[in-house]
Amino acid sequence: MASNNNTSTTEPMRTNLKKIVAMLLLVQTVASPFAAITALAAPFDSPLLNNPSRSYSSSYSQQSSAPSFGVPLDTYFTDSMGNILMYVNVLGEVVKPGQHIVRQDSDLGTIYAVVGGANDAANMKKVRVMRYRPEKDEPLTHTVNLKSYLETGDRSSFVELRPNDTIVIPKDKGLSFGRVAQYTGLAVSVLTLVYLIQRD
Repeated sequence: MASNNNTSTTEPMRTNLKKIVAMLLLVQTVASPFAAITALAAPFDSPLLNNPSRSYSSSYSQQSSAPSFGVPLDTYFTDSMGNILMYVNVLGEVVKPGQHIVRQDSDLGTIYAVVGGANDAANMKKVRVMRYRPEKDEPLTHTVNLKSYLETGDRSSFVELRPNDTIVIPKDKGLSFGRVAQYTGLAVSVLTLVYLIQRD
């Protein structure tokens, strides 16, 4: 008799617990797409847009090598030690975007070090070098696989940099680990909800 009472008491509790879990899963299933849409619709976040003066400010060493007189951005200039220097612009998914003063013989590997490397969202396979003044019959944009250089050290795909060239390291459009985890969690929630509904 007592066991029948216990069974009759626990059965409504189980049913209520299932309803609560099903409700939570339903809320998660409905809310997840809205959270993803909100994240995708967020404005492009770039330190260049937030505070351009700070992003473009040079380091002390760069300021000391910059000429004290006006120099066109598309020309070479020298420092007090006779080094031939030039300006290059680096934009996109790097630690220190902005305008940098580098030596004339700097290549993409050097620029990568100057900007402190790329962040996790960077697409290193499609780095673009955009010419400020392309030569006759030269394309305006060159695409370089910088990931290959980082893996093998091969610089054969590099293009020579010229004054005021712009290097763009774009954002990777592929699925990140966080997005895969989000979609997996959503799928598990839906399957669990379907299982609980069918079980009743």
